[in-house]
Amino acid sequence: MATELLRKTCGEGRAAELAARIDRASERMIRLISDLLDASKIEAGVLRTAGKPEEVASLVNSAVDMFSPAATEKSIRLCPEAPSRQLAVLCERDLILRVFSNLIGNAIKFSPNGASISVVAEELSGQVHFSVADTGPGIPAEHLPHAFDRYWQQKDSDRRGSGLGLYIAKGIVDAHRGRIWIMSTPGKGTTVHFTLPLAPGKEDAASLPG
Repeated sequence: MATELLRKTCGEGRAAELAARIDRASERMIRLISDLLDASKIEAGVLRTAGKPEEVASLVNSAVDMFSPAATEKSIRLCPEAPSRQLAVLCERDLILRVFSNLIGNAIKFSPNGASISVVAEELSGQVHFSVADTGPGIPAEHLPHAFDRYWQQKDSDRRGSGLGLYIAKGIVDAHRGRIWIMSTPGKGTTVHFTLPLAPGKEDAASLPG
């Protein structure tokens, strides 16, 4: 609040630039604290979800919209693809958007400028299969079994994160009775997949809340 007031009163210039830096540092600190709290809940087995029917296309589009500015900065094209038939999954929306945030954020961080990232959802045997695919450096096969470990980070990677993103994503998906896994080829990119159950009797958009 103080930095926002400072930006409004000081106009352009050095003070405004410093206020913006303080804001960014504060946001990083808040994300780190949130990551640590969520990781502690997952480790203790007390992460709870309050699922309700959420439209699949809305989840995908909201996730992509969150990262459009970051993707634009690197000239990366985000390519959302959802089923033409309107479907709903049973989930807690904010938590699943947190999963997408971790996956798409990683994809942007490790993809080269000018790349494309696909964010796909498709119906599959009573569930919806989501995937986020990038064209980054990939993960060596020997590292894949550790990718969801707490604090794991690939050697020689960008270490600005907490190392908790995939750990938290797995904890959230597990809490929704879904499954998450990674397929990666060094030099050709990484795809993270996860599934969520269809909302019973909510496949038709007419039955969605609101």
